[in-house]
Amino acid sequence: MTRRNLAASAPPDAGGGSEESLIARLKAGNGDAAREFFDLYAARIGRFIANSLGGDPRDAEDLLQETFIALAEALPYFRGDSSLFTFACAIAHRKVQSFIRRNARRARLALTAPLDPEGEAPGASPQERRAVAEAMAQLQPDHREALMLKYVEEMSVNDIARVMQLSEHAVESRLARARRALRAILEASR
Repeated sequence: MTRRNLAASAPPDAGGGSEESLIARLKAGNGDAAREFFDLYAARIGRFIANSLGGDPRDAEDLLQETFIALAEALPYFRGDSSLFTFACAIAHRKVQSFIRRNARRARLALTAPLDPEGEAPGASPQERRAVAEAMAQLQPDHREALMLKYVEEMSVNDIARVMQLSEHAVESRLARARRALRAILEASR
């Protein structure tokens, strides 16, 4: 997907009729109107998605494509209560929220799955890997989730904050408490 920097491009004036014309042409299935809309808004919607995710730019690109597909499907239901850009951003917001929830759900599923004592911590003995897996199972769920997101899923603190719907500072504090709790469980089991 080729993107041009169109930050300086002015969107159609909603009061001047050009947005209404664009909407009518889009609803009629006009390919030129679809390209025009994409050229006018893709960069802005892409930035909105990327800033909302704060993560991998490939995820933002995928969600941008999903947003435009969903926009095409939802266009017949657009009533004009807002600008077309606002409508597209609302769709993008829902796509981002679904993406974050889906990743959080995957992380929760990973937490309920038993840790593979053979696949974790290369260089550690099977007994050490088993001890870590057993200690992780004893942690509070929010501590276990934070550690799994950080060290198994290799997520940044920023991404963990988005998934757990916490501030970055709260995530850092939770990770510190979780590491202390894990260390205490491991030391007590020796």
